[in-house]
Amino acid sequence: MGETYIPYMKTGYVTIIGKPNVGKSTLLNRLVKTNLSIITKKPQTTRQRITGIWSEGEDQIIFVDTPGWFKPKNELDKAMQIQIERASTDTDLTLFLISPEHPDPPNKKPLSIKTPVFLLLNKIDSISKEELEKIRKNVNDDQFDEVLPISALTGENVDRLIPLILKYLPTQHPFFPEEYLSDRPERFFIAEIMREKIFEEYKQEIPYSTAVKVIDMKGEKIDIYIYVEKDSQKGIIIGKGGEKLKGVATSARKDIEKFLGKHVYINVRVKVRKKWRKKEEFVRQFGYYE
Repeated sequence: MGETYIPYMKTGYVTIIGKPNVGKSTLLNRLVKTNLSIITKKPQTTRQRITGIWSEGEDQIIFVDTPGWFKPKNELDKAMQIQIERASTDTDLTLFLISPEHPDPPNKKPLSIKTPVFLLLNKIDSISKEELEKIRKNVNDDQFDEVLPISALTGENVDRLIPLILKYLPTQHPFFPEEYLSDRPERFFIAEIMREKIFEEYKQEIPYSTAVKVIDMKGEKIDIYIYVEKDSQKGIIIGKGGEKLKGVATSARKDIEKFLGKHVYINVRVKVRKKWRKKEEFVRQFGYYE
Protein backbone atom coordinates (compact mmCIF):
# COMPACT_ATOMS: atom_id res chain seq x y z
CA MET A 1 0.00 0.00 0.00
CA GLY A 2 1.18 3.52 -0.77
CA GLU A 3 1.82 6.15 1.88
CA THR A 4 -1.05 8.39 2.92
CA TYR A 5 -0.63 11.93 1.57
CA ILE A 6 -0.75 14.59 4.24
CA PRO A 7 -0.99 18.11 2.78
CA TYR A 8 1.60 20.61 3.98
CA MET A 9 -0.61 23.47 5.11
CA LYS A 10 0.28 26.54 7.12
CA THR A 11 -2.76 27.84 8.98
CA GLY A 12 -3.22 30.11 11.97
CA TYR A 13 -4.64 33.21 13.62
CA VAL A 14 -2.76 36.51 13.38
CA THR A 15 -3.90 39.39 15.61
CA ILE A 16 -3.32 43.04 14.69
CA ILE A 17 -2.93 45.40 17.67
CA GLY A 18 -1.76 48.95 18.34
CA LYS A 19 -2.93 52.37 19.47
CA PRO A 20 -5.89 54.11 17.77
CA ASN A 21 -5.30 55.34 14.21
CA VAL A 22 -2.00 53.54 13.57
CA GLY A 23 -3.54 51.85 10.51
CA LYS A 24 -4.69 48.44 11.77
CA SER A 25 -7.92 48.38 9.76
CA THR A 26 -6.19 49.68 6.64
CA LEU A 27 -3.67 46.86 6.95
CA LEU A 28 -6.38 44.21 7.35
CA ASN A 29 -8.20 45.46 4.26
CA ARG A 30 -4.94 45.53 2.30
CA LEU A 31 -4.00 41.98 3.31
CA VAL A 32 -7.35 40.40 2.42
CA LYS A 33 -7.93 42.74 -0.57
CA THR A 34 -11.45 43.55 0.65
CA ASN A 35 -12.87 46.44 2.68
CA LEU A 36 -13.96 44.52 5.76
CA SER A 37 -12.94 46.99 8.47
CA ILE A 38 -14.41 50.48 8.35
CA ILE A 39 -11.87 53.28 8.06
CA THR A 40 -12.32 56.92 9.07
CA LYS A 41 -9.98 59.74 10.11
CA LYS A 42 -11.44 59.68 13.61
CA PRO A 43 -9.65 57.60 16.27
CA GLN A 44 -11.28 54.60 17.97
CA THR A 45 -13.49 53.78 14.99
CA THR A 46 -13.03 50.02 15.36
CA ARG A 47 -14.98 48.68 18.33
CA GLN A 48 -15.05 44.93 17.81
CA ARG A 49 -12.74 42.19 16.64
CA ILE A 50 -13.07 41.74 12.89
CA THR A 51 -11.69 38.69 11.12
CA GLY A 52 -10.41 38.72 7.57
CA ILE A 53 -9.47 35.40 6.00
CA TRP A 54 -6.58 35.12 3.54
CA SER A 55 -6.41 31.81 1.64
CA GLU A 56 -4.01 30.76 -1.08
CA GLY A 57 -3.32 27.21 -2.21
CA GLU A 58 -3.14 25.09 0.92
CA ASP A 59 -2.33 27.97 3.27
CA GLN A 60 -4.72 30.10 5.30
CA ILE A 61 -4.25 33.08 7.60
CA ILE A 62 -7.10 34.38 9.76
CA PHE A 63 -6.28 38.02 10.48
CA VAL A 64 -8.00 39.64 13.46
CA ASP A 65 -8.34 43.42 13.53
CA THR A 66 -8.83 44.84 17.03
CA PRO A 67 -9.89 48.15 18.61
CA GLY A 68 -7.21 50.67 19.45
CA TRP A 69 -5.21 50.12 22.62
CA PHE A 70 -6.03 52.90 25.13
CA LYS A 71 -7.00 53.50 28.76
CA PRO A 72 -10.75 52.78 29.18
CA LYS A 73 -13.09 55.49 30.49
CA ASN A 74 -16.45 53.73 30.38
CA GLU A 75 -18.07 50.30 30.00
CA LEU A 76 -17.80 50.34 26.20
CA ASP A 77 -14.07 51.13 26.43
CA LYS A 78 -13.62 48.22 28.86
CA ALA A 79 -15.35 45.85 26.46
CA MET A 80 -13.09 47.03 23.63
CA GLN A 81 -9.94 46.42 25.66
CA ILE A 82 -11.15 42.97 26.72
CA GLN A 83 -11.53 42.10 23.05
CA ILE A 84 -7.88 43.02 22.46
CA GLU A 85 -6.78 40.79 25.35
CA ARG A 86 -8.86 37.86 24.12
CA ALA A 87 -7.61 38.20 20.56
CA SER A 88 -4.00 38.50 21.75
CA THR A 89 -4.28 35.40 23.92
CA ASP A 90 -6.02 33.16 21.41
CA THR A 91 -3.61 33.69 18.50
CA ASP A 92 -0.59 32.17 16.80
CA LEU A 93 1.18 35.44 16.01
CA THR A 94 0.74 39.15 16.74
CA LEU A 95 1.35 42.15 14.49
CA PHE A 96 2.01 45.23 16.66
CA LEU A 97 1.71 48.47 14.69
CA ILE A 98 3.31 51.81 15.46
CA SER A 99 3.18 54.97 13.32
CA PRO A 100 4.73 58.44 13.16
CA GLU A 101 1.89 59.71 15.39
CA HIS A 102 2.58 56.92 17.90
CA PRO A 103 6.27 56.09 17.28
CA ASP A 104 7.23 54.60 20.62
CA PRO A 105 7.43 50.79 20.58
CA PRO A 106 6.40 48.92 23.73
CA ASN A 107 9.18 48.27 26.23
CA LYS A 108 8.23 44.62 26.34
CA LYS A 109 5.93 42.30 24.46
CA PRO A 110 2.52 43.93 24.97
CA LEU A 111 -0.16 42.30 27.11
CA SER A 112 2.28 39.53 28.10
CA ILE A 113 1.95 37.93 24.67
CA LYS A 114 3.78 34.61 24.55
CA THR A 115 3.45 33.91 20.83
CA PRO A 116 5.72 35.52 18.18
CA VAL A 117 5.36 39.29 17.76
CA PHE A 118 6.16 41.35 14.65
CA LEU A 119 6.70 45.08 15.07
CA LEU A 120 5.43 46.96 12.00
CA LEU A 121 6.49 50.58 11.46
CA ASN A 122 3.48 51.80 9.51
CA LYS A 123 2.80 54.93 7.41
CA ILE A 124 6.34 55.14 6.03
CA ASP A 125 4.84 56.85 2.97
CA SER A 126 4.13 59.91 5.13
CA ILE A 127 7.65 60.49 6.49
CA SER A 128 11.19 60.96 5.20
CA LYS A 129 13.93 58.33 5.33
CA GLU A 130 15.60 60.35 8.09
CA GLU A 131 12.44 60.33 10.19
CA LEU A 132 12.03 56.60 9.65
CA GLU A 133 15.61 55.99 10.69
CA LYS A 134 15.04 57.99 13.88
CA ILE A 135 12.03 55.82 14.79
CA ARG A 136 13.93 52.68 13.83
CA LYS A 137 16.78 53.52 16.23
CA ASN A 138 14.38 53.44 19.19
CA VAL A 139 13.42 49.84 18.46
CA ASN A 140 15.05 47.01 20.36
CA ASP A 141 15.06 44.22 17.77
CA ASP A 142 15.65 41.59 20.44
CA GLN A 143 12.14 42.15 21.80
CA PHE A 144 10.48 41.21 18.50
CA ASP A 145 10.65 38.24 16.17
CA GLU A 146 10.52 40.48 13.08
CA VAL A 147 10.68 44.26 12.51
CA LEU A 148 9.38 45.62 9.22
CA PRO A 149 8.65 49.15 7.92
CA ILE A 150 5.47 49.22 5.83
CA SER A 151 2.75 51.41 4.35
CA ALA A 152 -0.65 49.80 4.70
CA LEU A 153 -2.08 52.64 2.62
CA THR A 154 0.18 52.30 -0.44
CA GLY A 155 1.08 48.63 0.04
CA GLU A 156 4.82 49.23 0.34
CA ASN A 157 6.53 46.16 1.87
CA VAL A 158 3.14 44.58 2.72
CA ASP A 159 3.82 41.83 0.17
CA ARG A 160 6.75 40.75 2.35
CA LEU A 161 4.43 40.14 5.31
CA ILE A 162 2.62 37.00 4.12
CA PRO A 163 5.78 34.89 3.53
CA LEU A 164 7.18 36.02 6.89
CA ILE A 165 3.96 35.18 8.72
CA LEU A 166 3.69 31.72 7.14
CA LYS A 167 7.15 30.84 8.48
CA TYR A 168 5.81 31.18 12.03
CA LEU A 169 2.43 29.46 11.67
CA PRO A 170 1.75 25.82 12.57
CA THR A 171 1.18 23.09 10.00
CA GLN A 172 -2.50 22.16 10.12
CA HIS A 173 -5.62 22.03 7.99
CA PRO A 174 -7.45 25.31 7.17
CA PHE A 175 -10.26 26.29 9.52
CA PHE A 176 -12.52 27.76 6.83
CA PRO A 177 -13.45 27.04 3.21
CA GLU A 178 -11.28 28.92 0.71
CA GLU A 179 -14.13 31.20 -0.41
CA TYR A 180 -14.74 32.60 3.11
CA LEU A 181 -13.62 36.20 3.71
CA SER A 182 -14.73 36.41 7.36
CA ASP A 183 -16.54 34.46 10.04
CA ARG A 184 -18.78 37.45 10.82
CA PRO A 185 -22.43 37.35 9.59
CA GLU A 186 -23.89 39.75 7.01
CA ARG A 187 -25.79 41.68 9.70
CA PHE A 188 -22.51 42.63 11.38
CA PHE A 189 -21.05 44.18 8.23
CA ILE A 190 -24.31 45.96 7.36
CA ALA A 191 -24.27 47.60 10.80
CA GLU A 192 -20.61 48.51 10.34
CA ILE A 193 -21.33 50.18 6.99
CA MET A 194 -24.02 52.32 8.62
CA ARG A 195 -21.67 53.16 11.50
CA GLU A 196 -18.97 54.21 9.04
CA LYS A 197 -21.38 56.67 7.41
CA ILE A 198 -22.24 58.11 10.82
CA PHE A 199 -18.53 58.64 11.57
CA GLU A 200 -18.09 60.34 8.21
CA GLU A 201 -21.15 62.62 8.37
CA TYR A 202 -21.39 63.77 12.00
CA LYS A 203 -18.95 65.75 14.10
CA GLN A 204 -17.59 65.85 17.64
CA GLU A 205 -19.10 63.36 20.09
CA ILE A 206 -22.07 62.21 17.98
CA PRO A 207 -20.40 59.22 16.24
CA TYR A 208 -18.96 57.93 19.52
CA SER A 209 -22.36 58.11 21.20
CA THR A 210 -24.03 55.90 18.61
CA ALA A 211 -24.51 52.16 18.30
CA VAL A 212 -26.04 50.46 15.27
CA LYS A 213 -28.03 47.25 15.23
CA VAL A 214 -29.69 45.39 12.35
CA ILE A 215 -33.08 44.45 13.77
CA ASP A 216 -34.50 42.44 10.89
CA MET A 217 -33.63 41.22 7.41
CA LYS A 218 -36.38 39.83 5.19
CA GLY A 219 -35.77 39.54 1.48
CA GLU A 220 -34.79 42.97 0.17
CA LYS A 221 -35.92 44.83 3.32
CA ILE A 222 -33.49 45.66 6.14
CA ASP A 223 -34.54 47.36 9.38
CA ILE A 224 -31.76 49.24 11.18
CA TYR A 225 -31.82 51.03 14.54
CA ILE A 226 -29.33 53.77 15.42
CA TYR A 227 -29.03 54.22 19.19
CA VAL A 228 -27.88 57.47 20.82
CA GLU A 229 -27.43 58.56 24.42
CA LYS A 230 -29.46 61.81 24.49
CA ASP A 231 -32.66 63.21 23.02
CA SER A 232 -30.69 66.14 21.61
CA GLN A 233 -28.41 63.71 19.74
CA LYS A 234 -31.45 62.07 18.17
CA GLY A 235 -32.44 65.42 16.71
CA ILE A 236 -28.95 65.99 15.31
CA ILE A 237 -28.86 62.53 13.69
CA ILE A 238 -32.28 63.03 12.06
CA GLY A 239 -31.69 66.65 11.02
CA LYS A 240 -34.21 69.24 9.87
CA GLY A 241 -37.13 67.52 8.21
CA GLY A 242 -35.27 64.21 8.40
CA GLU A 243 -32.97 65.23 5.53
CA LYS A 244 -29.70 64.45 7.33
CA LEU A 245 -30.72 60.91 8.21
CA LYS A 246 -32.12 60.35 4.73
CA GLY A 247 -28.76 61.30 3.19
CA VAL A 248 -26.81 59.01 5.52
CA ALA A 249 -29.23 56.14 4.87
CA THR A 250 -28.96 56.59 1.10
CA SER A 251 -25.16 56.58 1.24
CA ALA A 252 -25.18 53.47 3.45
CA ARG A 253 -27.68 51.69 1.21
CA LYS A 254 -25.43 52.06 -1.82
CA ASP A 255 -22.50 50.43 0.01
CA ILE A 256 -24.74 47.75 1.49
CA GLU A 257 -25.96 46.87 -2.00
CA LYS A 258 -22.35 46.56 -3.20
CA PHE A 259 -21.58 44.33 -0.23
CA LEU A 260 -24.63 42.07 -0.69
CA GLY A 261 -24.60 42.19 -4.49
CA LYS A 262 -28.31 42.97 -4.70
CA HIS A 263 -30.84 45.79 -4.43
CA VAL A 264 -32.19 46.47 -0.93
CA TYR A 265 -34.55 48.79 0.91
CA ILE A 266 -33.41 50.00 4.30
CA ASN A 267 -35.61 51.44 7.03
CA VAL A 268 -33.60 53.41 9.60
CA ARG A 269 -34.94 54.57 12.96
CA VAL A 270 -33.20 56.46 15.77
CA LYS A 271 -33.74 55.48 19.40
CA VAL A 272 -32.42 56.82 22.70
CA ARG A 273 -30.67 54.60 25.25
CA LYS A 274 -29.51 57.06 27.87
CA LYS A 275 -25.83 56.75 28.84
CA TRP A 276 -25.64 53.36 27.13
CA ARG A 277 -21.82 53.43 26.95
CA LYS A 278 -21.66 53.45 30.74
CA LYS A 279 -24.06 50.55 31.27
CA GLU A 280 -22.85 46.97 30.90
CA GLU A 281 -26.39 45.81 30.14
CA PHE A 282 -26.58 47.86 26.93
CA VAL A 283 -22.95 47.32 25.93
CA ARG A 284 -23.61 43.57 26.05
CA GLN A 285 -26.92 43.99 24.23
CA PHE A 286 -25.13 45.72 21.36
CA GLY A 287 -22.65 42.84 21.10
CA TYR A 288 -19.49 44.52 22.32
CA TYR A 289 -18.63 41.76 24.79
CA GLU A 290 -18.76 39.00 22.15
